[in-house]
This record gives sequence, C-alpha cells and structure tokens, in this order.
Amino acid sequence: MFDYTEINFLILGAAAILLIGFIGRAIAKKTSIPYIVWLMVFGILLVPVLSLVQTSVLLSALPFVSVLVILILLFNAGLVLNIKKLVELVPRAAISAFVNFAMSAGSVFALMYFLGYGPLVSIITAFAVGSVSAEVIPFLGKGDSPKDKRRDLLNLESAITEPVCIILVLVIIGAVLLNNYQIWAVVPALVSQFSIGIVLGAALAIAWIPAMSYLQRNRYAYSYVASLALVFVLYILVQDVGGSGPVSALIFGLVIANGEDLYKTLGYRHSASFTINEKSKSFNDLITFFTMSFFFVYFGGLILLKDYYGFLLGVAIAIVLLMARLAGTRLALSRSKFSKDDKRLVSSMVSRGTAAAVVATLPITYGILNTGFIDVIFAVIISTVMITWIMLFMQRGNLEAQTPPKSVKQRKKASNIEKWV
Repeated sequence: MFDYTEINFLILGAAAILLIGFIGRAIAKKTSIPYIVWLMVFGILLVPVLSLVQTSVLLSALPFVSVLVILILLFNAGLVLNIKKLVELVPRAAISAFVNFAMSAGSVFALMYFLGYGPLVSIITAFAVGSVSAEVIPFLGKGDSPKDKRRDLLNLESAITEPVCIILVLVIIGAVLLNNYQIWAVVPALVSQFSIGIVLGAALAIAWIPAMSYLQRNRYAYSYVASLALVFVLYILVQDVGGSGPVSALIFGLVIANGEDLYKTLGYRHSASFTINEKSKSFNDLITFFTMSFFFVYFGGLILLKDYYGFLLGVAIAIVLLMARLAGTRLALSRSKFSKDDKRLVSSMVSRGTAAAVVATLPITYGILNTGFIDVIFAVIISTVMITWIMLFMQRGNLEAQTPPKSVKQRKKASNIEKWV
C-alpha cells in the first residue's frame, strides 16, 4: 500500500523547494545577498529547527546526492568555459585565479595547522574554500559596457577555480582511499584515473558533437537531455574502468561547448554549426536552477547548529580569506590596466558558495570526516557572503559611478548584446 501522506509531503516539499528557489533569487536581486543563503536558511528551518525531516534520512542519501550534484556542476562548468575567450584573457584571468586560489588555500591550511588540526583535515578545508563563488558576481553591476572587464575576470576566475577545488579534494580523497600517502605510489594511480577520465570524456564528446549538431539543426525537442544522459552514462563507464568520472564530465562539457573551434583547429570542413545552441543553454540553466535549489536546501538540512566552536572557526577562516584575497588581488593585478577602484572591487569578492558546499559533502560521503565539517563550511559561506556584501555596500558609490547614463539607442543596443553574452 502506498502511503499517500508521505507522497503528498514529498510533493509539497518539491513545490516548496522550487518556490524558495525562485523567491530566494527574487530576494537576492533586491538585497544583493546571494540566493544560496536563503536556500540554506530554508533547509535549516526544515530539518534542525522544525524536524520535518530526519538528518539520518538526508545522510543516507548523501552519496547519491553528492555524485549527482558534482556531475551536473562539473558538466555545467565545462559548458560555460569558452576556450577562445579564456586564451585571450589568460595572462590576467589565469594569474588572478591561481594566485588568489593559492593564497587562499595556503592561508587557510596555515591557520588550521596552527590551531592543531592534522594535515589531512587542514588540506581538505583549505581546498574546499579556495575558490571564489560566482553567486555574488552579478551584483557588481554592469559597468560601462555589457562586457564589463571586472565581471569577465571574476567569472573566469570562478569558472577556473571551482572545478579545481572539487578535483583537488577528489585527489586527496583518492589518496586516502588508496591508503597510501607516499607521493611516488599515489601519483601514478591518480594520473591514471585522471587520464582515463580525460581521454574517454574528450573522445565521447568529439563523437557526440556532430550528432548534437544534427539534433539541433532538425529541431528535435530537448536535445540537451541526450547530452546530459550521456554524462551519466559516461560517469558509470569511466568509473567502471578505473577512471575519474567527475573529470570525464568536466571534459565532456568543455569539449562540446567549444566544438566549433575544436573542429576548425582539427581542420575538419563542415557546413553545419557545431556550437551548442541557446535553447540547450537555457535548458541547462533550468536544470542547474532546480539542482542547486534542491542541493542548498539539502545542505542546510545537514547543518547541526550545535557546534559553536565550528562556527567560530568558520568565521576565523573567512577573515583569513579576506586578508588573503586583498593580498592576492594586489599581487595578481599589480601591473594590469585595472584602475584602483576596479582592483578594490575585485578584491571585495571573498564569497564562497557552490564549490565549498559541494566539496563539504565529499569527506562525509567517504567517511573521512564527520558532519561537523558541514557546520564549519556553512559558517565560512555565510561569513564570506556578508563580508562581500558589506564591502560592496561601502563601495556602492564606485559601482554607480562606473555606470554612466546611456541614450535610448545605446541601452537598446546593450540589451541586444546581453542576450548573447
């Protein structure tokens, strides 16, 4: 017999998540506080406060949820990386990304180790919070052109470092599972896993691009679903042959997003476009919206709200991240064409979000750390978001000053351009 009470509860829960996802984004637009904060708050109300769902139920589903979210997140990360644009901005974007990542991760590792935590906990925490989050970037404003260099830099930094965060933590977990911390023994195994993931992900993507183009040209509805289904199949295949499934998902998305340029580089002549179309990108945005809305509510439900020391540790990490960001931005953009105001705004982007939350679930999924780790990461996310919000609020005059009034014709032209960027 079906328990209709439970079914109705699940349906209401799904409706609530969708609504809170929409409302969270609406509030974010008004307050400039990223939507993920409101979603996590809803999850906290749902589980720790009102006890409508048992934490044990959420923990039992964590392995499945973690894999699902990581696959979609890495596939999406590949889709949004434009290799041509990345190459054009590499001298500055890559330097900013890796300098800030190294400064942030290094500073957090030093703090954790100084406080008496072991190397394993320290390095997982450092990598988990190493990447700046893309969630707060839209609130920078659009500057003096639709393609604002500050937003371009920050979006690329986030696009580069968020996958790096996840991959590095997976590397550490792989070393733990191999039960061997000697570099000479671990590195070959990890290189093998990553190589298999890269080769199979790229091979399937290259083979899929013409088929994807055919489906798009002939207007087959929801052709994007086929691409997403292949990501899941690819993950299982790669994992079964000893490769890294998450890496294969990232490479698959990266290759099909840059299919046109890739086939031109290979010298292949074709009359059809091998570029993923706007409908597929829009559908991908919808899937990402639903997945992230569910995940952050789920993540909020895992928070215990009992570990006050963990919360204080998260706040301390956020302060260290701020100092590292200020120093890293100053170093990375020291000889760039960015103005002092631009540098100040870029250095304000301390917020952590999606990558940190996803990575926080991995050590728990594999039984390496306990659930208290999630409270620490939650505190880091909340603290860094509030620090960023305060710093942007203090610089609101700078944001407004860099958005000169436009004529009606200019605004219309900018609006048309924004549809394609």
